[in-house]
Amino acid sequence: MALAMLSASVTFFSTMFGGVCAIRWPRRIELLMALAGGVVLGAALFDLLPEAVEQAGELGISARVPIGAVLAGYLVFHAVDRYVHRFGHRDGPDPAGLAGALGFVVHSFFDGLAIGLGFQIDAGVGLLVAAAVIGHDFSDGLNTVSYLVAHGHPTRRSWKFLLADALAPLCGATVALALPVPDAVFPVALGFFSGFFIYAAATELLPKARALPGRQAVPLTLAGACAIFFVSLFA
Repeated sequence: MALAMLSASVTFFSTMFGGVCAIRWPRRIELLMALAGGVVLGAALFDLLPEAVEQAGELGISARVPIGAVLAGYLVFHAVDRYVHRFGHRDGPDPAGLAGALGFVVHSFFDGLAIGLGFQIDAGVGLLVAAAVIGHDFSDGLNTVSYLVAHGHPTRRSWKFLLADALAPLCGATVALALPVPDAVFPVALGFFSGFFIYAAATELLPKARALPGRQAVPLTLAGACAIFFVSLFA
């Protein structure tokens, strides 16, 4: 248990580092959004969705279940976005940013659940899962802050959500070690968050990077997606 919690605690620093980079260079936020857009798309298509389909197969669940959860995740956050905009957005921070940032925090909680369950199976499995989570938690912090900034939220609020995102894996690992979590939850949750990630990238992050020339934005987005692709090869 101690090794599991130690591994989960390392994700705190990885997430905070990613978020601090986004806060530290706010005037380059378009560059960070182009990069974050690629990272989010890569995470959805190279990491979360393949893992969801693989886990579903191991549990004897049809691949249509996690793939259907992708659609559900996309539509849920689309509906939330429409709901918070139904009266029109005028001045001040856009409330849609809160819903998106909360989605990243909940995803990080499931990362912690995965770490805890990995250690319940075997220490070696747990360390491999933790290494994969630590590797992409930098992007989680970056994405959380970038999403809030894209919706006009102040730095103080970004810090609060960044801290929540960094602590979420520790909470998830604690729950997994203390309470039984049905295995069938994971492929559905991974598919659901794949849909959210695709929505966040396609409708919020990448459009906000359109102010950049294509020669800057496209390579950054491609670099973010490729980075996650190579991380997924060794996860």
